[in-house]
Parts: sequence; C-alpha cells; structure tokens
Amino acid sequence: MRLNDLILIVLAMAGIAGGVAFPGPSSVFAPFVIYFMMTIIFLSFLTIDFAALVNLRGSLLGRTAVWVVMKLVLLPLAAWLLCRWLAPSFALPALLLSGVSTGVTAPFFSMLLGADTNRVLQLTVITSLLVPLSLPALVKLLAGAEMDIPYWHMARMLLQVILVPLIIAYLVKRHVPGLLGLLNRLRYPLSVTLFFVINLGVFSTHAQFILAHQAQVAMTVLMAFLLAGFYSAWGLAVGSLSGRRLNGLTGAVGLTYINNVLIVVFAARFFGPDAPLLAAAYLLPYFLIIIPLRWAKARLEW
Repeated sequence: MRLNDLILIVLAMAGIAGGVAFPGPSSVFAPFVIYFMMTIIFLSFLTIDFAALVNLRGSLLGRTAVWVVMKLVLLPLAAWLLCRWLAPSFALPALLLSGVSTGVTAPFFSMLLGADTNRVLQLTVITSLLVPLSLPALVKLLAGAEMDIPYWHMARMLLQVILVPLIIAYLVKRHVPGLLGLLNRLRYPLSVTLFFVINLGVFSTHAQFILAHQAQVAMTVLMAFLLAGFYSAWGLAVGSLSGRRLNGLTGAVGLTYINNVLIVVFAARFFGPDAPLLAAAYLLPYFLIIIPLRWAKARLEW
C-alpha cells in the first residue's frame, strides 16, 4: 500500500469517527457536503482530456455502454435478488445503493489506482444523467415502491454536481493555464482534506442513531463491505471474462466508487432509516477497498 493510500484511509476513517464522536461541531460541515464533492470533481477534471467526453464511437461507445447497463440495471438487479434471498431487510437499501450513478469522486480514485480515468469520467457523466430515470423505475418495478421525486429536481442536482465543476475546469484550462501547476500540486492534499470533512458532515447527522442502535449498525456495516466487495469483484470478473477487451480495473472503479452520499440525502427523505444508514456506512469500504483493488491491479496486471 502506498503512502498516499494510507493518508487517505487514515483521514477518511478519522472523519467518520469524528462525525460520530463529536456530532455537534462536525455538523457545521453537513450543509456543504455537496459543494465539497463538487470541489473534488473539479480537481479531477483538471487532469482529464475533455475530448474524451465526446470521443465515443465504434468499439469505445460499445464498451462504455456495456458498463453503463451493468451499473444502472444488471448490478442493482443482482444485488436486490441476492438480498431478497439472503437478507430481505436489506433488499431495498441495497437496490438504492447499487442503482445509483458512478460517483463524482470516482475519477480521483481512478487516477490514484492508475485506471482509465477518461472512461471512468464518461461513466460518471452518462450514469448521472440517466439515474433519475433508471433508479425510480427499478424501485417501482422490483420493490413495489415509487420514489416520489420529480425528475428535474434530481436531475438538476446531479447536473449541478457534474457540469458546474466541468465548466469551471474547462475555463481554467483554457483561459488561466498558469493556475494548473499550482492546482495540480494542491489536488491530492486538498482532496483528502475534503474527504475528511465530508465524512464529518455525513456521519454527524447519523451519530445519534448509530450510538443507539449499535447491533443494527454493525450488520449494516457488514452489508456495506459485502456490497463493496461484490461491486469490485463484478468489475474485475467482467474484465477477465471478456478476454480483457473490457478493462476490469476501470470497471471495478466505476462500479464501486458511487454517489452513495446522494442516496444518503434522498433516502432519508423518502424512506426509513435503513437505506440512508447503509449508504452512509458505505463510506467505510469506500476508502478501504482501495487496498484490495491495488493488490488486484498488481496481481492481474491491468
């Protein structure tokens, strides 16, 4: 494990612990979580070739479409079926978490792991634009519950998170290139600091429930780790089974690093405590999964 990985994991876990132990002071960050996420994606966009966003033709388009279908349809369907069989109380929370889009922070982890960051960026943008339609439809079809969320409300939030950082990064690269050197030097330390305060803000809102329902929380954390492992294994397995025509590490990043914080916000509004708790608990494997993914990259030579 590299030093940068260790620093990221330590700060991320410290943020989770701090949010639970000191919910009062940590709660000052809660209203700004979405803006912290936007800052991280802005820093990731600075190193990405914007032509990759529109350079989707032929086999590139086909490979990207395969990952999109897996992320928004096949993976959440499989997670829901497994939970309905093995742990029915987690079926709906797992469906919500599994069906959300590739995360706005996924390009950051892609660069850290050496995956195909442009492909991960494409997955982030495409799945974020499609998830306001795909996720409510899956929930209604599979769970018999309808997410009463106006399409444009959810789409507007996702577009804000994705497009505003993209436009700003494009303008900086085009009109203020002298800033790029400084911003690139600050990208890693600023990103890990933002992950720390994001975790403080998210877990401060769940601290009381976590302390009062420790057995339920322990089961939820276990489920979060199992789902993270399932997502990563799915991506790596698809890469191997395709004869490496699909990049397994890139797929694993795109399937594992998801917009779980978005599910925390929306599930808390429309469902009971189980769904937002699972999405919040996913922040634990969200950072720790980098260790087996780093190992898989070295062993499988992606």
